[in-house]
Amino acid sequence: MHKTITLGLIGIACISIGACKSQQTTEATPTTPVEQPTVVETVEVTQIQQEEPDTLSIGDAAPSINVDKWVKGTAVNNFEEGKIYVMEFWATWCPPCRKSIPHLTKLQEEYKDNNVNIIGCAIWQQEDTQDARDATVSTFVEGQGDDMDYTIAVDDGTWMSDNWMKPAGRNGIPAAFIIDGTGTVAWIGSPFSMDEALEQIVNGTWDLAAATESYAKELAQKTAMNELKATYRKAMENNNWDEWISAIDTFTAKYGDNDNLSKEKFHALLTGKKDKEAAYAWAETMVKADWDNSTALNSLAWNIVDEQPAELRNLDFALRVAQRGCELTDYKDPMILDTLARCYWEMGDKYKAIAWQEKAVEYMGDDAMNESILATLNEYKATLANVDE
Repeated sequence: MHKTITLGLIGIACISIGACKSQQTTEATPTTPVEQPTVVETVEVTQIQQEEPDTLSIGDAAPSINVDKWVKGTAVNNFEEGKIYVMEFWATWCPPCRKSIPHLTKLQEEYKDNNVNIIGCAIWQQEDTQDARDATVSTFVEGQGDDMDYTIAVDDGTWMSDNWMKPAGRNGIPAAFIIDGTGTVAWIGSPFSMDEALEQIVNGTWDLAAATESYAKELAQKTAMNELKATYRKAMENNNWDEWISAIDTFTAKYGDNDNLSKEKFHALLTGKKDKEAAYAWAETMVKADWDNSTALNSLAWNIVDEQPAELRNLDFALRVAQRGCELTDYKDPMILDTLARCYWEMGDKYKAIAWQEKAVEYMGDDAMNESILATLNEYKATLANVDE
């Protein structure tokens, strides 16, 4: 249901929220060739031959540019000194990519007088041929009109993907690289979160050394997370919950607390090892960390009261956690009220459970999840009516 703690590598799937994967199956895209938008002009710059990187990080020299077609705007054959570039990778089939278009257009307009050139390079298109890929992107861009008002190109096969995305370890789009006036990669990340970095790079206050160090730590943590996933798989194969718990403790000791991993540890202790005392001692730690987080508290309480077998439940604990969640939301959040009602129901206080479930219905909206709250109320009442008979 809505408050479930999803168990088994929760939160460590390492897939960026709002990003499309390269192997994604997509909706159909038009491939009929059309008259292509005219490139305004081509800047003729001698291409500097360089060896492409095995890895690409902040602080490295930007790779060269090799695209098959410039669909819109001024072609860029090289990064000119003194100019700032945003190299954004996208695809016509990718919903988050389409969502980023207005934002990129806004940024291009905002910095048009600051020597900033935003380039959207289409990669990972699903069409079988280069001509078909070019046509699909051209049709899409033409349909966007002024809403997509920055330079657009199409990858030459997989060249840009292989020499930018792959060495940078980026496996989701949209993804953006900011190249500063010296041709150095100054920032890597999602185009949705690059505003502050771009502003500082433009006004000359960007701390490249600090960004380089921070990004290196981010990559190290990503590597450690991949190792943690491998440990999880091995531990589950051997039914070795102690190994998994130890790996979680090692990771969090080095990289800090992780709410999802805290839930994993609770699951390992309670469901895996069946160590109820240790599990709820750890749950107390979780509650202290999330004392002002109603969503996290609700998730924990619901997991205990609804998803654990009777012998592993601590209903008094779940009730206390649900009550705190209700306090934080002024007893107006229907989902948390639903959890509170379930606690009373499982504790045998049926009338109080129905009273709180009615309160949950009072505050529910129109979505399908809230319909389930009403269904639960009807179920409670029907059950109680059968008992009274």
